[in-house]
Amino acid sequence: MSDPAIADIGAPDADLDPSGDRYAARFAGPAGAYLLTRQTDALLGFLRDLPGASILDVGGGHGQSARPLLAAGHRVTVVSSSRAAWGQVADLDHPLLERQVGELLHLPFADQSFDVVLALRMMAHVGDWQALLGEMTRVARRAVIVDFPLPGGANRAKPLLLWAKKRAEGNTRDYATMARRDVHAQLGRLGFGVAGEVGQFVLPMVLHRMLKAPRVSHGCEAALRAIGLDRTFGTPVVLRADRLS
Repeated sequence: MSDPAIADIGAPDADLDPSGDRYAARFAGPAGAYLLTRQTDALLGFLRDLPGASILDVGGGHGQSARPLLAAGHRVTVVSSSRAAWGQVADLDHPLLERQVGELLHLPFADQSFDVVLALRMMAHVGDWQALLGEMTRVARRAVIVDFPLPGGANRAKPLLLWAKKRAEGNTRDYATMARRDVHAQLGRLGFGVAGEVGQFVLPMVLHRMLKAPRVSHGCEAALRAIGLDRTFGTPVVLRADRLS
């Protein structure tokens, strides 16, 4: 049975749990910092050609995107399903940061309002990820950046991984996986082409958390990347897609 305090897949407040303190605690300590570094490096790498971009962070109350983006000089608007879901950015004071409330699948912004529209840790939880991409591409002038878990690789053992996460973290939420080809096809229908992808981890993230040994995790993942396994099995995938016209 799922934790009643954690929204199921498709809940309108799918961003509430990741914005909270207990979710942030999963990334505390050296092991958590290692996991976030992979995500942050991918995100900032995709934005090197867009300095000072205006960025909409959909469901970004977890603060994992907003903080490094602000530090890099981007203008960031975090839109959350409620004020409670502002979470980790509720008290973040920065001149380049704005916060708004709105439905995640019906964004309260005009077409092409932002250079980049971003959603990390959302596609696997909103239920209708196609609608999420539709809204993101509508609001984006230049590009969208998302992450999503693949159905293959470590996620073939998803029931076991969820059990392990529950044991290691004390709480967890289910997540949907999606095939790379389906995401690419949907973006193509929306007039966007894939500009780059990063497969973050070949080994399960929960394994890295349980190891609590970032140097070991880094070495293992680097070895697997060296033989190209990240390009097929690395998950979650961080993807940038650009407007084609």
